Amino acid sequence: MKRTIISLLLVVMLCMSLAISASAAYVDFIIDSQDVLTDDERTSLNDMAAEIFEDTGVGVYYVYVYGSASVTDYNVHGLVREVTDDYYVMVENDDSWYYFAGGTGEQLDTDALREAYDNTETYAEGVEAYLAEASLQLTFLDDGSEDGEPAEDNLLVWDEAELLNETEVAQLNSKLESISKKYKAEIRVVTLSSMDGGDIDEFLEYLYDESGFGYGENHDGVLLVVCMDPREYRILSNGFAGEAITSGDIDAIGEAFKSDLSDGNYADAFDTFADKCEYYLDGHINGFPFNTGKNLLICLGIGLVVALIVTGIWKGQLKSVRKQSAANAYVKAGTMQITQSGDFFMYRNVTKTQKQSSSSSGSSGSSRSTGGGSF
Repeated sequence: MKRTIISLLLVVMLCMSLAISASAAYVDFIIDSQDVLTDDERTSLNDMAAEIFEDTGVGVYYVYVYGSASVTDYNVHGLVREVTDDYYVMVENDDSWYYFAGGTGEQLDTDALREAYDNTETYAEGVEAYLAEASLQLTFLDDGSEDGEPAEDNLLVWDEAELLNETEVAQLNSKLESISKKYKAEIRVVTLSSMDGGDIDEFLEYLYDESGFGYGENHDGVLLVVCMDPREYRILSNGFAGEAITSGDIDAIGEAFKSDLSDGNYADAFDTFADKCEYYLDGHINGFPFNTGKNLLICLGIGLVVALIVTGIWKGQLKSVRKQSAANAYVKAGTMQITQSGDFFMYRNVTKTQKQSSSSSGSSGSSRSTGGGSF
């Protein structure tokens, strides 16, 4: 009997400890005192924030407080610091909004976070966009970078999805560096495990514009982004590289490596991407090597020209009548007498070519092409 009671007590204590652990593990990242969110929305958004915290170690919070109440009324500072020293908190009330941050959270771009929140119609959409933008910015910081700049030892390969092992990353990075330096056009590969509700096209533009990408004033370069959820890829070429690799070329490059992406041969896919970029960049500078189809067209063209010359000669030999400069040959001698002759001006045809000003010059704007698809 005593053993049974002791066993029951142990079971109860174990259940209580598990319940306490589970309770302690749950963090309320979404605090909504005004019920601007439904229960389902709050749960879904809290799960999204919890995933960001699990992936990055940074707590990203959204707090809506009553009326003109301040953060201190809800002891948000204390609640946040109990969880982590790395945090970012956006706070709203009926009159205004403000934020505070600590640790890694201080490196996030507040203007971009607020813009993402404002460009929506509902509170739920706004908070989701805010969390997605925070996750996007933290992706760069997680790759060992500061302020969105890549780590020096992994400059051209950002493998957040961990599709490559260390050796493959080093080999690909070395190849991309060699091509980039040779053609003065930065070639970069970025992989993501998930967009976390974000848009891959917006991410592509954000990454290109905000990470100091590309060579020179025109930011010459080619950027490949591969996301595993959803399974999509995008390619952007800009500046000189945008002139060398157009939208049609981007489609061709994608078709060349897409099957390897689908089959999980990621190292081969990225190697093909690098080779194709070099092919188009070199071809734009030095001209593309002739292929069989072009040789055939050239041979046909030469044959056509020769045929026209030969037939022209034959045609000339068949003429029995030659062009005369005057009508004397067609007039019977002694039948026509000219008493007076003269030259009369009838008309003239003048072609004018406008001179180009020595101060005029052509436009050399930066070219940009994008494309991609799923795999």
